[in-house]
Amino acid sequence: MHLLCTNGLFIDMGAIYRCVIDCTAEIHFLLENYPKKSAHVDRFVKAFFETTIDGHLTAETEPVPTRKIHSAVVRSLTGLEQDDRVLEKIRFVYTTFSGYTHANYAHIMEIYGGTYPNLSFNVAGVPSVKQIEWRMQLVEQAYLSVFYALASIAQSLGLRDLHTEILQHC
Repeated sequence: MHLLCTNGLFIDMGAIYRCVIDCTAEIHFLLENYPKKSAHVDRFVKAFFETTIDGHLTAETEPVPTRKIHSAVVRSLTGLEQDDRVLEKIRFVYTTFSGYTHANYAHIMEIYGGTYPNLSFNVAGVPSVKQIEWRMQLVEQAYLSVFYALASIAQSLGLRDLHTEILQHC
């Protein structure tokens, strides 16, 4: 992400950021009640292993809806059964970065510079230092998200020393 951002390749960076937030959300979801597991966790794991390179179109198990995963993240982060304000923020970030993954118009237009009639298509990356610096915040956020997810894993597995060591790097 750092390399992509530094070179102004915001679409690629945004798509990777979306992958990072999906993966960290799934970690919180899977470990929410560890070592206990829910029917949704069992379904998630079953669907994960059914989805092979050759058989990804014929998987029998439906994936767990994203809203279930996001709700588990809210519970994991807040300790509350429901916090609409936190859920709304999680959904906002998810939706925003879905635009990079699915090539929405607004996200694609970020690589155009200037205004009509002086548009330029920045195939080699957006050259604006200001835009690059602004988006570098996402690189830092992705880094922290991965560290916090890793800390959550260590805590769930009862690895107190590792948990403490991970948090010292955040």
